[in-house]
Amino acid sequence: MKIERKQEAYLNIFLAILIVVFATYIGTTIGKKVKVDITQERLYSLSDGTKAILHKLSTPMTLKFYYSKTAANKGTEGIRAFNNYYYYIKDLLDEYVANSRNNLKLEVIDPRPDTKEEEEAIAAGLKRFPLSETEKYFFGLVVRSENGTEKVIEFFDPNMQANVEYDITKLIYQATDPKKINVGIISSLKVLSEDVSPYIAQMMRMQGKNAEESWIITKMMQEFYSVKEVLPETEKISAIDLLVVIHPKNFSEKTLFAIDQYLLEGGKLLVLVDPLAIVEQAINPPQMGMQMQPDYSSDLAPLLATWGIKYDKSDFTGDRYLSGVRRMDQFSPPVRLLPLLECNQTCTQVSKDVVSSGINNMAFIYPGALSTMGEDTGHTFTPIIGTSEKGNTYKAMGYELNNPVALMNKFTDGAKPVIVGYKVVGKFKSAFPSGITVVDEEKAEDDKTKNKVKKAASRKLEAISESKKEGAVIVIADVDFIHDQNAFRSTIFGLSMVNDNAKLFLNSLDNLAGSNDLMSIRSRGKFSRNFDVVDQIELDAQKDTESKVSEINGQIERFTQELNQLGRSGESVALIQNEGIKKKKELAAQIALLKGELREVKRIGREKVENLGAFLQNINTLLVPIIILIVGIYFSMREKKRVKGV
Repeated sequence: MKIERKQEAYLNIFLAILIVVFATYIGTTIGKKVKVDITQERLYSLSDGTKAILHKLSTPMTLKFYYSKTAANKGTEGIRAFNNYYYYIKDLLDEYVANSRNNLKLEVIDPRPDTKEEEEAIAAGLKRFPLSETEKYFFGLVVRSENGTEKVIEFFDPNMQANVEYDITKLIYQATDPKKINVGIISSLKVLSEDVSPYIAQMMRMQGKNAEESWIITKMMQEFYSVKEVLPETEKISAIDLLVVIHPKNFSEKTLFAIDQYLLEGGKLLVLVDPLAIVEQAINPPQMGMQMQPDYSSDLAPLLATWGIKYDKSDFTGDRYLSGVRRMDQFSPPVRLLPLLECNQTCTQVSKDVVSSGINNMAFIYPGALSTMGEDTGHTFTPIIGTSEKGNTYKAMGYELNNPVALMNKFTDGAKPVIVGYKVVGKFKSAFPSGITVVDEEKAEDDKTKNKVKKAASRKLEAISESKKEGAVIVIADVDFIHDQNAFRSTIFGLSMVNDNAKLFLNSLDNLAGSNDLMSIRSRGKFSRNFDVVDQIELDAQKDTESKVSEINGQIERFTQELNQLGRSGESVALIQNEGIKKKKELAAQIALLKGELREVKRIGREKVENLGAFLQNINTLLVPIIILIVGIYFSMREKKRVKGV
C-alpha cells in the first residue's frame, strides 16, 4: 500500500513537471500570438491606420533595427535603462512583421566596433554616441525597400514613445514613394523661407542681419507633402490640393475672393486666425511712446460668416481650471495665467472627431473663440478642441494684457465649453456671388508728353456662386500654438515635439488631405496620464488661497491710499512717518497671520494628496497577497470537505 502511494506521488510529480513543460511550450509558441490589450487607448496594439498601410504593401522591405546592446550593458545605469525601451521597440516591430503579409523582414543588429555592421549604421546616417574610445552607441532603424529606397529613424528617443508608431509607419509609407499631395501656404507671416545653412545663418546674426528660417512645422509638412508658398496678392489659386491659411491679416478683397473660389472649386482649407498673435508681436513690438496698442489680430471676414462660423477677434477664450501656472519673473511667485490655456483630454471631450482623438497635451496663448451662426446652412459643424464646461470668453485691453492678476479677477466661469477649433463639411456658397471688380495699374504712354505714366484699368472677376460637391474647412482660433517655441524643443538628440500642438495641426492636414491611415496613427494616446483626482485636490486648495491673497492685496492697496491721504493733508513729515511705521507694523502682522493660514491650507491639501498616494500604495502592496490568501483558504476548505466526504 505504501509502495503504491509512493509510486502515485512520483507519478503526480512527473505529470506536474510535464504539464509545466507543455504549458511553457504552448505559452512561448501558440500563446505568443494570443495577445489582449486592455489599456484604454490600446497602447500596445497597432492602430488601424498602420494595419491599412501594411496591407497595401506590394513589395518586400527590410527593417534593420540597430541597437548597441553589448555596449549598453557595459555602460552606465542611464544607458542600461534604454534596454527596456529597446524591448518595447522590438516587440512593436514584431507586430509590424506579423501584420505585413510577409512583406516585411526584421533584422536586429548589434553593431560592434570595427565591423561591417557599424560602418553600415554610420553610412545610413544613424546617430552615434561615444561611450568610450572604441564603443559607440546606436539606437535607430533603417527601412530599405526592394528598389533601394532607404528611410531612417536616426535615434529612438524614449521621450517620444507616444509617437513611435507614427514614426515607424511614416518610414514605411515614405519608402513606398507615394505621390505627394500639393499643399499651399498663404500667410501674412514669413512661415516659409528659403532656408540657409546653420553656418550662414550664424554669420548673418553676427552681422546684425535677420536670418529668416522656415517654421519647423512647415519642414515637417515637407516630409509628406509638396509644399509651396502662395503669395497674398494672388488672383487665382490653382494646382493646390490643400490650402493652409495662417494669420490672414489685412488680406485684400482679391485675395479673399481667390480663397473663396478655391474652396468652391473643390479645394480644402485649414485656417488659423488669432485675436492676438504673440509671434507677430515679437517680430513687430510696440514702440515706446505709442498712444495705441498695435493690432496683432487676424480675421477672415466675410468668409467665416459665409461658412457659418462666428468669430469676434476682440474675444479671448479662458478657463481658470485649464490655465497654466508660470512665474512672471524670477522674483515673483507662480501664478495662474488666464491667457495660457493648457489643454488635457478635457479639451477633446467636446467631440470624438478623429482630428483630435488622442490629443491630451496642448498649449494655446490668447486663443480666440468660435461658434456657429445658429442658422440652417446645411453644413455639418464638428468641434475638435475646446475648454471645460467652466470655460468662457473675456475681453482685455491695454495694461490688462500683461496683468494676469487683473485678468483672473475680472474673469467669470461659464456654463458650457468654449470652442477653439471647428471642422465644417458641406456644400459652400460664395461670399462674393456677384464677383468682384479689380483695378490693375499699368504703364502707358501719355499722348501729349509721350512719358510713361500709370493708368488704372478695372475688370470684373466672375464668381462661382455655389460648390457642386462637398468641401471641408478646419478653423482654429490660434496661430501661436504651431510656432517653434510653443510646439518644439531642442534636446541632445535633436528637435522633438514638446506637446501635441504639432500633432493637432498635422492631424488636421491629414484629415483634409484624405490620408486617414496616417492620421489615425497620430491619434494614439500617451503613456502618461493625468491624475485628475490629485489635480482637483490641488486646485481646491489653491481656490481656498485665492481669497486670502486678494485680501492681502486689498489691505496693501488701502494702506497705500491712506498713506497718500496723509501726505496731502499737510501734516508734518514726522507724523506721516510715524503713522506709516505704525500702519506697516499692523499690516505686517496681518500678512504674517494670513501667510500662516495659507501654509495650513496648503498643508491640508498636500496631506490629502499624500494620503491618497499612501492608500493606493497599500492597495497595490496588500491586494495581491490578500487575494492569494483568500483563494488558498477556499481551496483548503474545499479539500477538507472532499477528504471528509471520502
